[in-house]
Amino acid sequence: MKLPVDDDTLAQWSTLLGLTETQQASTLQEIEKTLRLGHAHRPDRLRDHSFEDLLAAMSVDELALMFLSTGLRQTGHPDAARAVEMRALAAQLKARHTTD
Repeated sequence: MKLPVDDDTLAQWSTLLGLTETQQASTLQEIEKTLRLGHAHRPDRLRDHSFEDLLAAMSVDELALMFLSTGLRQTGHPDAARAVEMRALAAQLKARHTTD
């Protein structure tokens, strides 16, 4: 899986979250699993795009959010992970509301 960041960035994020090497690997596996599930259920307008195409279009911010929430779960902080996800969702809805 080709992510929009390099290994050094992933290592820095892992250090910030206090992830072990095993937890980092589990975090990346969970992210890949989630992305593949999303790809399998993608909208019709994206049917012609491969998993690699859609992954290449992923922003660093999207990956950072996924890494943060998944990493928080790996380190035993599910409430913090949910809070991050809810704030991200609220920000996304607010951004859509202001552009409509």
